[in-house]
Amino acid sequence: MCKTKRSKLSCFFQYNLLQLGVQISSAPNREHLNVPFKSLLTASCAIIAAALLTACGASTPDDPIAAALASKGAGEPAVWTLRDDDTTLHIMGTIHLLKPNLDWRTDAINDALNAADTIVFEADVDSQKAAAEMMKFISRKGMFTDGRQLTDTLTEAEQAQLNNALETLNLPLGAIQTMRPWFAAINLAVLQVQKGGYDPESGVERVLQAVAQADNKDFKYLETVDEQLIRLASLPDKDQVAFLVSSIEDMEEGTKMLDVLVDEWVDGDINGLAILLSNPDIIGSESVYDALLKDRNQDWTPKIIDMLETPGTRLIAVGAGHLAGDDSVINMLRKEGYTVTGP
Repeated sequence: MCKTKRSKLSCFFQYNLLQLGVQISSAPNREHLNVPFKSLLTASCAIIAAALLTACGASTPDDPIAAALASKGAGEPAVWTLRDDDTTLHIMGTIHLLKPNLDWRTDAINDALNAADTIVFEADVDSQKAAAEMMKFISRKGMFTDGRQLTDTLTEAEQAQLNNALETLNLPLGAIQTMRPWFAAINLAVLQVQKGGYDPESGVERVLQAVAQADNKDFKYLETVDEQLIRLASLPDKDQVAFLVSSIEDMEEGTKMLDVLVDEWVDGDINGLAILLSNPDIIGSESVYDALLKDRNQDWTPKIIDMLETPGTRLIAVGAGHLAGDDSVINMLRKEGYTVTGP
């Protein structure tokens, strides 16, 4: 498991890459990549270079992984409920890539899914319109357009680290040379966890979506794909490079870290998830934590409250990191005076 502070942080970055956003329907220069056209990313917490991280604060456990493992949940993924006289909102956290043989659909999840007339995800990632928007976004923000290449942004030492990662993944440098560092980092992270047995098609959203489509349920979304990815794509180049370097350090540890996080999610251990995913002291940068987690939760909370104005039953499924910790959507709803049942 992750033994040093540096490697622990790299593990956090690996997971957050996978929790950052959206399925990429397609992108330029992907002919050498094994990432499927609908590879998952998503954002639950800040991801920024390890070089920018400060020391963890006093409130942070010395060994976050040990602290998370010591914490225990209810033994199944958490489901919350917010309701009024004519509206019921079920809320659950998700993991966007899972191993195909994992059995996570409990009675509580199935009941919430079956009862819902509408499923609410973070963003639309499947429609033709979303695919076209993603292509435009990646072309503008994910690829170099000024003649530079990825290695032009790296030192010799960083290039050596990148080459080692590519060798591990059996991927030629040419497959990512035109990608900006943030987009290269995402692709490499997804490839690594897929190598470890994780499959986007087994992710929670994909499973829920398939059932909902078969039952002709409606879909709603909390934000656009641009809103999800622009925070990362707008980082200065030096921060993107540090982000890339952090994502490729101890790549195998990233898969092990995801194993731990999935165990915590399956156990319904909200405290454990908060320690690992929703902790500004772990992130080390309050502003990045706010931009990629807290601010999004603040944007979503009034949208969820507004859903109470429309009668019916909805299942809201978002990345698990958004529902754990002091700045979670659940806590924000409760602070607004709403009764949310669940952990």
